[in-house]
Amino acid sequence: MANFKYKNFETHERQRSYLVFYFYARDPADYFESLLIEHDIPYERGQGKDLVKRHLIGVHRDHHAKAEELNDITGNFFRKPFLGTIKMRNVVLIFTLVIIILALIGYFKR
Repeated sequence: MANFKYKNFETHERQRSYLVFYFYARDPADYFESLLIEHDIPYERGQGKDLVKRHLIGVHRDHHAKAEELNDITGNFFRKPFLGTIKMRNVVLIFTLVIIILALIGYFKR
């Protein structure tokens, strides 16, 4: 069975006392780095050597809880809305209401 990752961090391959946070875009990595500096958490920054360019930031396990909290703040800061614009949200809402009304009409006419 496939091993799914829901977080953007994992333990370091060789030094198990470090967590490696990885980002696929530079802006979230820079923001996370600035949060680490702001909270005085020591870190190391590098770049992935695989085909996909990843920005890697290593943090010692002593700072795991705070670093994970800052990682969540970073993810929330760069998250985009699920349904984009207000127009799209209204279209989905109206479509859903129409389907529910049609289903209720069909149920009661039966």
